[in-house]
Amino acid sequence: MVDKLKRITFTRYFIQFVALLGLNANFFQFRSVCVPAMNCHSCPAATFACPVGVLINFCTLRIFPFVALGIIGLAGTLFGRLWCGFICPFGLLQDLLHKIPGRKVRLPRFLGYTKWVLLGGLVFALPLLYPHLNVSYCTLCPVGTLESAIPWAITGASSPWRVMFAVRVAVLVGIIALAVAASRSFCRVFCPLGAMLSLFNRFSFWRIRQENLSCNTCGQCAKRCPVEIDPMAEMNNGECVRCLNCTTRCLKLGVK
Repeated sequence: MVDKLKRITFTRYFIQFVALLGLNANFFQFRSVCVPAMNCHSCPAATFACPVGVLINFCTLRIFPFVALGIIGLAGTLFGRLWCGFICPFGLLQDLLHKIPGRKVRLPRFLGYTKWVLLGGLVFALPLLYPHLNVSYCTLCPVGTLESAIPWAITGASSPWRVMFAVRVAVLVGIIALAVAASRSFCRVFCPLGAMLSLFNRFSFWRIRQENLSCNTCGQCAKRCPVEIDPMAEMNNGECVRCLNCTTRCLKLGVK
């Protein structure tokens, strides 16, 4: 089981690094197409558009985002939150940050509702109702700060000596510190895209299923879960990012 877990981890990291390069291959420009991953399309090297940013732009213009919602719906229908576990660059960053030694904490489950509040309020409601305020999820998004605001400030294209920039950096530092202490904390608490994709986990074409019917309730899959659920008891829970750490013995990802 240990060897299988190592192979799964290596494969996931490899795919995550390839996805990071593919989503930020500056010589390709497909920013009219969004990919179901948190990767800011204002990044100087971005290849594709961020679905959250696209939704906010369309809400500001008061145009229904058929294509963006269609891509999210198709991605979720096929794989659920597998995109969070294997494709999202910010997910990779969190995985690496959590390996830093230090005190680790368990997050209360009710904090998971925060991402729904952010989705409804800062992605849809405020941009739609008050477009002139220019206040949305993108304003404070730590992914946008890391991939866009900071690089543009370094290159001199924007000024870092602004209150809003300082606030954004402070939010990013807080998210990074939380990721060190709590595994996949951004995915579980602050990610509106994760909230949307979580709707499909129980119904996606590919999902976790029980392969070995003689489970001995050893609890190993729960110990390995980065989002602190019991994969056997809560199979295909909306918080599951499909990292596949739980698939070394009784569970597997497949068509059901």
